[in-house]
Amino acid sequence: MKKYFKLEIIVLALASIVMAGILVFIFWPKKDTSQTPQLTQPEDKSQENIKPAGPKKVISEPIAGAESRVTKKPFGIYITPQNSPVQPEKFSGYHTGTDFETTPEEASQDIPVYAICTGKIRNKEIVSGYGGVIVQECTVDGQIVTVLYGHLNIRQAQVLSIGAEVKSGERIGSLALANSDMSGGERKHLHLGVHKGSTTNFQGYVDNQPELSEWLDVQKYL
Repeated sequence: MKKYFKLEIIVLALASIVMAGILVFIFWPKKDTSQTPQLTQPEDKSQENIKPAGPKKVISEPIAGAESRVTKKPFGIYITPQNSPVQPEKFSGYHTGTDFETTPEEASQDIPVYAICTGKIRNKEIVSGYGGVIVQECTVDGQIVTVLYGHLNIRQAQVLSIGAEVKSGERIGSLALANSDMSGGERKHLHLGVHKGSTTNFQGYVDNQPELSEWLDVQKYL
C-alpha cells in the first residue's frame, strides 16, 4: 500500500511540474517585436547626382547669345508682306534661314559673327537682299553643306580671301549697320542659312515645303 502511495505522490509531483511549465509558457510576458528595428539595405545613392548628358552641340554659336536672339523669323516660317513680324516687308515665302536679332542698345556696337563649323570660304560678296555675304562650305552632322552668313560688313571681315579655311568658333566678321548698303537696307541682324550640298544658294525664301527641305534648321544643331 505504501508503494502505491509513493508512486501516486511522484505522479502528482510530475503532473504539477508539467502544469507549472505550461502556465509559465502561457503567462510569461512576450517580447514586443513591433518596435524592433528592421535591417534594411543601405540606399544606393551612387547614381543620385548623375544627370543625363544633354545633347551634344554640333555647331558653334554664330553670334553671342544666339538662341535667345531668334525672335522674329525662325527657320521655315511662312512670310508675306501682310503677316510679317518685320514691317515694312518686301519678301514672301518660306524662310530658308534663321534670323538672329540685335537689341536697340547694340545699334552702334560692333557685333561679331563666328563660323559655326570648320571649312573653307566659298563666296564673299554683296548680294541683293542681303548686302554683305560670306558663304562657307563645311560638314554639319555628317553632311556637306554651304553656310550663308548674311547682312555682314564684309569690308571689315577678317577672312580676306576665297579659299581660306576658318575654324569653328573663329570670328569671320561683324554685322553691318542697319539700313546700310552692307545690310542690304535691312535691320541689323544675322541671316544664317544652311543649304545641303556644295552648291551655293542665295535664296532667302522659297515657294513651297519641298524646296524648304533642301535647307537645315540651324537651331536643331545649336
